[in-house]
Amino acid sequence: MAPAHLKEPPPPKRRGGELRARFGAVLFVLQDRRKARRRGRGRAWTLPHLALFPAVMVYEEVLLRLFGGTGLFRGLIYPVLFGLAAGLLAACLTSLFRAKISRVISAALLLAIGLLFTVECLVEYSYQVYMTIGSIVSGTGQVVGGFTSDLLRAILFGLPKIFLFFLPALFYIFAGRRHIPARRYRPAFVGILLALALLVQGAGVLAARCGQQSDKYSASYEFNTATQTFGLVTSLRLNASRARSAASFVLETAEETESETEELTEAAEDTGEAEDGYGLNMMDIDFAPYNALTTDEEYLALNEYVSSLTASSKNEYTGLFAGKNLILICAEAFSDCVIIEELTPTLYRLAHNGFYFSDYYQPSWGGSTSTGEFSFLMGLAPINGVQSMRDTQYTRNYFTLGSQLQRLGYYSAAFHNGVYSVYSRNMTHENLGYDVHLGFGNGLEDIVGASSANDILMFETTLQTYIDNQPFSVYYMTISGHCTYLSNYPQVYTYLDRVKEVLGDSYKDTTLYYFCYQMVLEEALTSMVETLEAAGIADDTVICLTSDHYPYGLENSATFGNSEDYVADLYGYTYTNSWEQDHNALIIWSGCLENEYQDMVCEISAPTYSLDIVPTLSNLFGLEFDARPLVGRDVFSDAEALVLWNNYSWVTERGKYDAVTGTYYPNEGYTEDADYISRVKQIVANKLSFSGQVIDKDYYRYLFG
Repeated sequence: MAPAHLKEPPPPKRRGGELRARFGAVLFVLQDRRKARRRGRGRAWTLPHLALFPAVMVYEEVLLRLFGGTGLFRGLIYPVLFGLAAGLLAACLTSLFRAKISRVISAALLLAIGLLFTVECLVEYSYQVYMTIGSIVSGTGQVVGGFTSDLLRAILFGLPKIFLFFLPALFYIFAGRRHIPARRYRPAFVGILLALALLVQGAGVLAARCGQQSDKYSASYEFNTATQTFGLVTSLRLNASRARSAASFVLETAEETESETEELTEAAEDTGEAEDGYGLNMMDIDFAPYNALTTDEEYLALNEYVSSLTASSKNEYTGLFAGKNLILICAEAFSDCVIIEELTPTLYRLAHNGFYFSDYYQPSWGGSTSTGEFSFLMGLAPINGVQSMRDTQYTRNYFTLGSQLQRLGYYSAAFHNGVYSVYSRNMTHENLGYDVHLGFGNGLEDIVGASSANDILMFETTLQTYIDNQPFSVYYMTISGHCTYLSNYPQVYTYLDRVKEVLGDSYKDTTLYYFCYQMVLEEALTSMVETLEAAGIADDTVICLTSDHYPYGLENSATFGNSEDYVADLYGYTYTNSWEQDHNALIIWSGCLENEYQDMVCEISAPTYSLDIVPTLSNLFGLEFDARPLVGRDVFSDAEALVLWNNYSWVTERGKYDAVTGTYYPNEGYTEDADYISRVKQIVANKLSFSGQVIDKDYYRYLFG
């Protein structure tokens, strides 16, 4: 190594190298600034946490409207205002805590919101109505055990919807820390936010109470309609508010007859007889002692309401079936469209050789089978969804046909060829007037000898258990007509050729499968009638059959790539209102109407519905009952015909009123009469309120002990 003093001096630095060094430093600075700008741009689209819940609530409400078929723009102001208000309240809650706790609470709330809207969306898809949380928990949850495949199918078809409802929660959980940072705000600021929430809520309430939909918000509230109109959150709030205020609700009485009819009735009450001399279906109830013994305003209002009503008259049909046996049948998803003489001759025979109801409805009450059963058996409108039937386990169900005949010593039993505990039937049906209720899981399998049974097997085997125990009172809830209507089910294998032979190519395949399912009921009824005739008791037995609801399962019988509305195919049109949806059939038949009392067979052309069954059969059996504390009417009496829905729509002989649109359609020969419409609307409101109070206050126990 050369000595240091002998080393060559380093070459002089070039000017270009110095420039490159300086340029590199500048480039580094520019790159650093570019990265900073990128970070800045990232912060620029970061959402303030306060905006999270208002945006999410409006998003969820809009999604539900789109998926539920309500439409986006019709009345959008209501769910937007109420959604913003609810979201601001949630923002107030999460703003009170430190960032870490706020994130946890926010994530939990978003998951709960996604679950709530998802469940309601799937319920609407499956049942064509939105249901209260109580109805879902107490009713639909129990159905899962019996129809798991249907539930899984609904979830499978709903996966894209489920994802969209949970999207805000998923985004927040995985990206919220970076893009929606949480922070704690001072109480004063939270107070301002709360005031803003109340201001927006007040604007929504003002719009709802003063707008065209005001009835749906207050006097004519019904959960499904309110959800479609105002949004899910508001409907849940209104439902909770009604539950809390039920104890202070006071019925307003309304005259239910025209003035001329009132004068005739007053004269009849003075003499104890109707104008034609038959008398009145009115029990000796003196309300004065009841009023003197209570200070409960609800009982006082109920007494005032019932005592103000007009008892219907007895008539030439009173007692026609006195002492006879009674078989009530609630047929799953039955429709009058299947009554075709060439295809279902027994159904046709029973419908046309008995009392023929040409304008009959089974309203869709918003709770599927359970609410249909309730209206059929109780003669009241189900106000609280499936909870209405569940509550009958605690009440005095004085006027059910089962209870009335049970008091006369009839042998009584109820059967269902499904799981015995579905809709809590194991807790309710014996209290409806049946000594025993049997389904699968508590004894029916011991009779039919199978793990599952169709209607034919249930009818044939159970009939042998009571045919020799006359007089008998029996109730059946069938199952063979239950959706979903698929080609690989035994009903289709058995009956499809026969159905196609009669119907040809008049219907689509899925609709033909529905006919196959109902053919099981046809064969079951054929076997029942033949057995009764062979035993010589057909003339002494009355069969009454109606449906629990229209076949809404045809609306969700779609397969992948196919979402047709098969109800429209069955009906021949797409329904747009309650009466087009719920037209159905009522069969009241006895062998005696084909023989001894053939001259009594007639057509009832006035509007009738399931609430009319209890008073009509009570009159036909000559039972001691009072028509006033029943919502329906004896169809053979002079009572004014009225069919109502719990969304406050109604049908009379003079016209039809669609409460959803607020439109009245006068029948031919009538004109629109504002006073008449107002009077019937008040009657409907009273009857619906009364139906709810009978159960909530156990009113029949109050009257009859």
